[in-house]
Amino acid sequence: MELQLKRNELIAWLKTVAGATVLSISLAGQLAELQTNISSPYRLATALEQKVDFLDDGPYLVKYEQAQDDDEQALPYTTFAMAMTFKAELANHPGKFVGGYDALIAAASGYEYLAKVSKESYGLVGHLLISLPQAPDELAALKEVLAATSVVYAFPDGTGTLNLGNVKMGNGIYS
Repeated sequence: MELQLKRNELIAWLKTVAGATVLSISLAGQLAELQTNISSPYRLATALEQKVDFLDDGPYLVKYEQAQDDDEQALPYTTFAMAMTFKAELANHPGKFVGGYDALIAAASGYEYLAKVSKESYGLVGHLLISLPQAPDELAALKEVLAATSVVYAFPDGTGTLNLGNVKMGNGIYS
């Protein structure tokens, strides 16, 4: 099944749908692409509620299928880390790229994430929301991955905003 909704309509719909599996989500009529491995409607709604500029108002095109049973439970956490990265080809060195895009996308595959990927004249720009793991060792590993592969990253600090206290520079330019 397929729906086309604005961001606020999509969030409301995702919170009310039970037993559905989200197959894909995309920004209708835009050059950017959304990537996610979050299939739970509730978790996807939580990601879309984050106050980050790279998630546009839409419209979003959602493809989903209704599941046979409903095992969806309320999440004990609703926080996400944010990361930005890119992959750019050097003008004077064709075939030579800088940026941690490939490494970050590969590392993020071990976590649930929502990503907006834009194709620019110089390469790719990726903005990601990554669901925070509950285990302290997995959280520490995620922080290491983001520091090494993103250009900028942030972890929630309770303010609900990106600010000087929670935004950090990563080493993703050199990855």
